This record gives sequence, structure tokens and C-alpha cells, in this order.
Amino acid sequence: MSEILNVAAALRHKSDAQLEQLIAQRMVSSTSLRDFFDLAEAITKPASVSAAIAGLPRSQAQALTQLADGLPADEQQLKHLAALALVDDHGAPFESTVESLNQFRQIAPVSPVALPNEPEPPAQEQIDRDAGIEIFETLQAMTELIFDLEQRFVKEVGKKNVGLPDLKRLANHLNKTTEYAREIYELAGWSNLVFLAEGRWQLSAEADAWLEWQPWQRFQHLAKIWRGILGDASAHELENALQGSIGLVSLSTKLQETYPFADGSVSSKISKLGNLAELLGLSANGWMSSWTASVLKEHFAEAAKTAKQFLPAEQSRLICQADLSIIAPGPLPTELEMQLRRFANTEQIGMASTYRLNKLSISHGLETGLKADEIRNLLLELTGKNLPQPVEYLIDETEQRFGRLTISEGGEIQRSIIRASDPILLQAIINEVKLKPFALQSTIDGALVSRFEPEVVYYGLREIGLAAIRVDEAGRVISPTEVHQASGSTEIETSAKADISRLREQDARVGEAPDGDDLHRQIQLAIKNKAKAWFTVVTGDGSELLFLLEPIGIANGRLRAKDRKADIERTIPITSITKVTFD
Repeated sequence: MSEILNVAAALRHKSDAQLEQLIAQRMVSSTSLRDFFDLAEAITKPASVSAAIAGLPRSQAQALTQLADGLPADEQQLKHLAALALVDDHGAPFESTVESLNQFRQIAPVSPVALPNEPEPPAQEQIDRDAGIEIFETLQAMTELIFDLEQRFVKEVGKKNVGLPDLKRLANHLNKTTEYAREIYELAGWSNLVFLAEGRWQLSAEADAWLEWQPWQRFQHLAKIWRGILGDASAHELENALQGSIGLVSLSTKLQETYPFADGSVSSKISKLGNLAELLGLSANGWMSSWTASVLKEHFAEAAKTAKQFLPAEQSRLICQADLSIIAPGPLPTELEMQLRRFANTEQIGMASTYRLNKLSISHGLETGLKADEIRNLLLELTGKNLPQPVEYLIDETEQRFGRLTISEGGEIQRSIIRASDPILLQAIINEVKLKPFALQSTIDGALVSRFEPEVVYYGLREIGLAAIRVDEAGRVISPTEVHQASGSTEIETSAKADISRLREQDARVGEAPDGDDLHRQIQLAIKNKAKAWFTVVTGDGSELLFLLEPIGIANGRLRAKDRKADIERTIPITSITKVTFD
């Protein structure tokens, strides 16, 4: 049997907790996986195996080297390597593991090597202060991403990527580079705040929890993600390396000492963990912050309490200007920031942030349940003075026009219905060049219809500046936040758990009642991997026969396969095959 089939078989025998740990430590995106074969293929790709080996601490790297050389290794290390799916349950390295390991051994020694002397460290207080700023900026960036996805339709570009325009927009708001924005998307994915579905980036239920958390709770959540990717065995080995250190510690140097293959791959897991450590304030310029040791020990509450002292002080004050801009001279308390972002768009986020009001932002606030007077009173409270006349006018005008352009659910073919109190507006919409892809058509009663979903049409109208709202059959306004809100359960299931459940269900269905697509996929896997499989075939009289075959190919709806036992080649109609089970 080929390696992918072997690995898939080993994965099936793991518990859900073991699979969840594997997905986290191997940094696999599980949302698009169809079955265990997909997962096996993902973790046996050369880049994935290289990243996993590059992330092995010295003891595991030495154990893997011994196994590859045919020597016995420590039983505890065998368990760690099996948990990473680098070896099977019997301790035998997979073929892809050996190939990648040999490449590492040519360029990086497993035994300890002398590293250059570290530069003179700054004071610990300075390190912690810099790390606190990093935490603050990352938390702001994650929150900004959530609001960006709530108000915009961000498509998947390529394979699990974000389009450059969307990255640039987020980067401009954060006053950072597009690469930084890309890292924020990646971190949000690992943190189960966003996911890909139906070709677009969407918010998970946990995004709502994020908006309710205090800054220290958000940091605690991200610290758990970092520690989960690192893994228990690696964390303990890094802890041991830190115990012998005197004075300030360079996290980057300790990572190099502890992980001998860390520099052997551009996609090294340890390289990513080092970058993440900087992003999350676990280190600053390579130097370890005073709360990182608590994170390694999984004392997350203690780490968050220490880090909280170095976060910038909050201020409940705004400056509202006649050009419809709002300036926050300092970080706002979480509750106030969440209220403000419901009706104000971001221009630039930082220690001092700038927001802007317009008809779309005010309309969004009204859609989420705010009243015009609530928006006005909040601004009055935080500015401490009368609002500029243009701001008052904008709030009043948006309130009067709110609900004049609506989108509701249609039928099976024309899924969206657009209605407006002004026929001229509908005519302008159907003539708008940017809306041509929606294939809008007029109806007898004066409405417009589209074959696209209401949510897609909603974002399309907003992109050209039209304050459309979604309504249900009863005319009730549908808030944009309702799409991803939590179901009310206090315990939010992570996407990894949901994905594992889906893999189990698919595996059970294929084993009991596979459909045509499942059977075709199983046959193609057998052909690709030159593997034998048991085929259950229904004969003309309705009886079932079982054959152990090695598939060769498919043509004209028939399978050609070698029957080694009978020493013949069989040709079987695909429609007669009811089940495929790998030997």
C-alpha cells in the first residue's frame, strides 16, 4: 500500500483530541479537507514534512535520526513523533519523512553547535514595554479585520489567499505593510476567528466572542493558540533550555539552540513561531518578555495579568470634526470602541486612531439595532460638546432615508429581490455598469431581481455607495452581524473540531453507503497509488461478489483491474461497484 493510504489508515486510528493536536502543530488548514486521504496528502507534502521536521526539538530530531538509521529510539520520543504523523504507530518513519530528513542532515547538524555571542540586551522593562505595544497593535489589527469582513465581501483569491486590494485596504487602515496584513489574516485563521466558505472569507462565531472580550482576554486567547502550535513536547524542551539561562533571554537564540533544523527550511514552523512571538508580544526584537515563561507553562491567566500592565492606558474621549472625521487621542475602552465601530468607518488605527462618518457607516449602525439618538448621544458624551452641524445633518438624513432600498429573499431561480421607494433609483441601479455581473432584471411590479444570494447583492450595492439593507419576509431588518453570531452556546466549537467531525462522518458514509463521487474518488486513489483494494460488485442476478483487485484505469464507464489471485485482468462496469475498501 502507498504512503498516503498508510498515513490515512494511521490517522483514522487517532482520537479526535490527537487529530486536533496534529492539525494545530502541523499548521494544517482543515476547512477544505474532504476525507482522511486529503489530510494524509496535506501532511505528506514535501513542504509540510519539511516544516514539521524543522520544528522538532533536539531530542526528537535525534530520535528521528536514529529511527531513520534503523536504530531504536526512546519510547516517549516515539510517541511525540507519531503524534506529528512523522512515523507510524510502530515507530517506522514514513517515506516522505526519511526523504526530507536526509536533506536536513546534509545542511544542518543534529548535535549542538556554538552560536554567535548575543548583543547587549536592553532592560527587561524596555523589552516588556515594546512587547506591550506589539500586543496592542496586533489586537487592534485583529479587531479591524473582523469589522472589515463584517462590512465587505472579501473573496478567496487563488488557493486560500486574500486579494491584494483587500490586503492593501487593511494595511492602510493599520498603517502597516501588506505583508503584515497577510500575517494578520493568517493569525485570524489559526485563531478560528475567520474561515473560508463558498469562495469568500467569513467570520466564525468566535469572532463575536472576540468583540466582547477585554484586551487581556484577547491576548490570552492568542497566547493559547501560539502554545498549541508549539506543542507540549517542544514547550517542555524549550522550558528546560531556559532554566539554565542567567539574566535576560534571547528567545530567537534559544529557538536556534533548541531546534537544530529550524534554519533548514524557509517554511520552518519555528521561524513562523518566532515571527508569531514578535506579533503577540511574547518577544520584542528577539528578547523574551517577562510573561512568555508563563505561556510555556500554560499559565495563561498569569501571563495575561502581567502583560496587561504594559498595554497602553485607555481614554474615554473623542474629537468630532466638521469634515465628518472622528479622532480618538488614545485607546478607547473595549465597550466604547465596539459601539463606535458600529457606525464609524476606520481611516487609520494606532495609539491615536481616526474614524470617518458617512451614510454607509451610519446605516450600518442602524442595521445593527442602534437608534439615531443613541449614536448622537454617544458622540455628545465622548466629545463633551455640541456636534458639528454636518454631523447632525448626516445622522438625520441617513435616519430619514434608512430602509428606502431593501433586499429580500427571492425564489429558487431569482434569489434576490431589490425594492426601492424611488423608481428612479432602481433605474439607476439597473443601468450601473459595476452591477452588470449581477444580471439584474426588472419585474412587472417595479422591483429588480437577481440570481445571486441576497447577501452577495447587499455587499455589491454597498461597494458602489448605496445604503441598501436586507429584510426578511416580514420586513424586519436583518443585521449584518446575524450571519456569524454564536448560536447562544457558551462553549464555542472550534473549526478544527467541526472539521474532524466532518471527516469522521464522511469516512463512515464511505464505509457504509458511498455515493458515486465517493466510489470514483476511491478508485482514482487506488489507481494513482497502485494499491490493491477490495471491490464489492453486484451481478446481474442481484448477488454480490468480492474481488481483491489492483485498478489500472477507467474508460467508457468501465474499470480495468488486475486480479492477482486469479491471474487475469477484469473489466467491471462502474455502475456495478457498490463499495471499495483498501486492503
